[in-house]
This record gives sequence, C-alpha cells and structure tokens, in this order.
Amino acid sequence: MSTYLPFDAQVEIIKRVFRVKSLIRFRSVSKQWKSLIDSSKFISHHNLNQPHPHHILVRYKCKPYNVASEYRYVSIVDDDSFPQHKFSPSVAPIVNQLNDDSFILCSSHGLVCLYGYSRDRKNMIVVWNPTIRKSVGIELSYKPDAVGFGVCPKTSNPKIVTITFLCEVDTVKWIGKVSTLGCGGWRSVSLDLPKSLKFKRSEAVVDGVIYWVASNDMSQDMIISFDLTSEEFGKVDVSDSLVRPRIKLSVFKHKESLVVVGYDDRALDCDAWMMKKSEGPKYLCTKLFSHKFWSIDGTAGIMGFRENGEPIRQRVYMPVSDDVDADLYITLEAYEPSTQRIKNLGFKEGYDYFMMTSYTETLFLVNHSESIIQ
Repeated sequence: MSTYLPFDAQVEIIKRVFRVKSLIRFRSVSKQWKSLIDSSKFISHHNLNQPHPHHILVRYKCKPYNVASEYRYVSIVDDDSFPQHKFSPSVAPIVNQLNDDSFILCSSHGLVCLYGYSRDRKNMIVVWNPTIRKSVGIELSYKPDAVGFGVCPKTSNPKIVTITFLCEVDTVKWIGKVSTLGCGGWRSVSLDLPKSLKFKRSEAVVDGVIYWVASNDMSQDMIISFDLTSEEFGKVDVSDSLVRPRIKLSVFKHKESLVVVGYDDRALDCDAWMMKKSEGPKYLCTKLFSHKFWSIDGTAGIMGFRENGEPIRQRVYMPVSDDVDADLYITLEAYEPSTQRIKNLGFKEGYDYFMMTSYTETLFLVNHSESIIQ
C-alpha cells in the first residue's frame, strides 16, 4: 500500500479499521504505521468514532483449589451468539501477581481495573486491557478506603482515584487523591464526607463519572460520585424507596446509564432503577424490574448487565443432601425479568464465587510498556 498511496491516504484508510486486533497487526507493517496507531490522537479517535465489540469478562477459581492457584478468566462475546462464543484471554503477567484477596473494581472504555494485595503483600491497582494483553500496575504506600478508576471523556486520559480516611492525633478527615495514568504523581482533591462513612465493594463508571456505594452510621446506603472531567466529588440523590436502613445498594453500568439495585433483606427481593442525570444533583429514577433474590433452593444476586439490558445473576444453589459439608452449586445465568426466561452461561458445578465486569475492545495502553509504577 505504501508504494502507491501517499501516507495521508493510508491514514484515512487505517482510521476506518475498527477491529483492534487488526490494528495491532498493522503496527508491524512499518515504523510510520506503528507511530500512527500508537499516537494518543489516533487512540482517542478510534475510541470515539469506531464501534466496539462488547464482552463479558468472568473471573473464577475451580474447586478444589489452594492459595497458590491462579484465577481463571473467560471472555464471552456479547452478541447474538451469546453465550456460545467464549475464549480465555491472555492474562497480562502483572494481573497474575495479584493475590487471592484482590477483586475487580470496574471497567471503563475497554480497560479493566483490579485492586488488592500483590503476592509480596503490597497494595496494588492494576489497569488491564484484555484485548491486547497489556497492563500497568500502580503500587500504593497506603491502604485507601476506596479506589476508583475511569477514562476522562474530555481528554481520553485514564485516571485513578483514591479516598482515604485519615485519623491522627490532631487530624480527622477524608483525603482524596487523583493520578493520571502515564503522567506520574498524585494531586489532592477536596471532599466533604461524613466521618462514619464506610465504602463497599460496589462501583460503576458511567458517562465520565465514578459511582461508589457507601454506608453511614445509621446503616443507610448512599452513592458517592466523582466527575472525571471537573475532578469534583458529589452525592447522588436516589429514590426515597432506596434510602432505608434495610435496603442494601449496588451500582452497575447499563450502556450509558447508571443502574442502582436495592436489596430488601426483609422482603427478600430487589428493585432495579435506572438513574438519568437531571439538573444539579438530582437524578430521574425509572424502575426497570423487581427480582426475587431468595427461594427455597438458593439465592440469586445481580452481577451486571448485557449490552441488550438483560441482567446477569449469580445463582447459588443449596445442597439437596443432608450432608453439612456438601458444596454449594454456583453458576451464572442471564435472566429476562419480563418473561423470567433463564439462560445458563455454561459454567458447570465446581466453581468458586464469580466476579464479573463488561468491557469493549480498545487500543488504550497500546503505547504503554508493561510496568509497575511505584
């Protein structure tokens, strides 16, 4: 192509290629092509202007397992063939350095964020692109109460956020810090939160805003937000029916909307609400469905959503025998609330509890080296 077409024409052709794996192969054609595809401008253009195939990423361990065994990852293509097209993505080495207590935080623009201790017991955040097998680790010298991650919609820069409660002799306050991946250093961000707040492991990134679930000293769950563009913290006003001590909240992303699921421990059911931002801190709440999460044969909790809006739930079946040592039967299912149709995702008996997120194919991190930032 380079023999007959000027480079500007080549650029226009390459910009129309949306498959990430094709673009990765194109990088080996010439230094010019590699420089083009690795440029921040091209990556941002591809992120904003090309369709991105959607995937469901599942993490689990097989039983029996030991402390040294590694987590397994399965990617399910989220299209009309769902859930038939599964494959095991190549896991970046830094991802495998995380210990058993690590967990998936969220995903943003094709980047999956994990957090936990590394095998040498250091606090570490890992940002991983499963499509191109690239990851970056960020070691922390402190243990934050909450970690957030997302790609800024204005600059296309991945950002990491930490929230830490500082309790010293003469200082009791919350400290917020933000770091732009690849730029180095941390900057402080002001935030005003109740001292009794406790963050939970429920996080979502939607339309340039990170959302966390936290609980106050009255056991009421609330949602804290962080705008990746303005770098400001806030609090989300949710439906009054969700702000009660016995209602436990979880947050998810569905397309470009925030979905809040409220679990009622007394009624043994949950309601899913779609939140659309209105003026100021107000959100318009639309109820999507109700779901019974407990039955005589087990429990079922929402894990996330498919691209078409179907919730995916983790189903825990109780042992049918009287053997107290019998294992639980745990699986994943796609669930259609209106018809109650269930589609098993094909994970058979013998798995530990699942973790799940969704991601899209992206070029982010293609111009980063596999490294751990200290």
